[in-house]
Amino acid sequence: MDYDEHFQLYMTSKMPNPHYLPEVCIKVTIINFTVTMAGLEDQLLAMTVVRERPDIEQRKVSLLLQMASDSKQLAELESTILRMLSESTGNILDDALLISTLAESKKTSTAIQGRVAEAIQTEAEINEAREQYRTVATRGSLLYFVIADLPNIDPMYQYSLDYYQELFDRCLINSDKAKDLGKRLEIIIDFCTFFMYNNICRGLFERDKVLFSALQCFSILRQRDEINPLSWSFFLRGGGPVDRTNQRANPNPVRITEVQWDLLYAAEADVELTVGGGGDEEGGDSGKMRPFEGLPESLADNYAKWTREWIDVEDPVTAPLPMG
Repeated sequence: MDYDEHFQLYMTSKMPNPHYLPEVCIKVTIINFTVTMAGLEDQLLAMTVVRERPDIEQRKVSLLLQMASDSKQLAELESTILRMLSESTGNILDDALLISTLAESKKTSTAIQGRVAEAIQTEAEINEAREQYRTVATRGSLLYFVIADLPNIDPMYQYSLDYYQELFDRCLINSDKAKDLGKRLEIIIDFCTFFMYNNICRGLFERDKVLFSALQCFSILRQRDEINPLSWSFFLRGGGPVDRTNQRANPNPVRITEVQWDLLYAAEADVELTVGGGGDEEGGDSGKMRPFEGLPESLADNYAKWTREWIDVEDPVTAPLPMG
């Protein structure tokens, strides 16, 4: 069948991570345009710096243009010299035009190399100033990916990246100003977190609002390393296989299933929380604690008391734990 050699077919998919068979992959060019956590963080960092320190962002743009121009000029000089060498006939030293071109190229190259060295130092200073706003961009990127996961709850919860970036820009504009940089960053982060929650909740069913706030909270705590990976895995997937060698007997198999009893022992071993704050450098006491440590033993020894004061109460979630 006749066909045009310039014919090209483009196919797109909104799937975040589509899977194709190897025989398909070798016949096509697959380009992934999905935004990543790091990529979005860099975009939001640029937006933040534009709003907070436009002078820094302008310097960075000017520097990039200068470096690109210098690189292009060097490439053109090299190309010109190579062309003249290839076209030269006879003794090269007798070619006055070539000699003068080489001398001029050397002067230009030396000047460009000096500007490049200066530009590298300037770029480091600019990047250091921009990195001060990294925490804001990190929180913004984290919140976006929480929102991007909402279609897993209900397909109706679709929010575009453009819409999110517009909301983020409004956070930078509308949040309270502060002369102290640390205070200003704290204000932006808190304002952005609450602002995004309020705006997204307008489009959520009432039953999903608590889940959304929980997802935000969990993501923030995991980003701060305040949720132990084992604890998070336990929360999502359960305890897995449990060694019952040293396990106490279930005090009431009718009321507490074997699976639940195994989960209690797994929680005692796997669930770990970070307590305190500041660490030694800030004079704080930080460390790890196991909130369920001793719970199975206490429940086995004092089952009647636990049943009366906690298991059978109307709202055990808010009731104080016995033996505390």
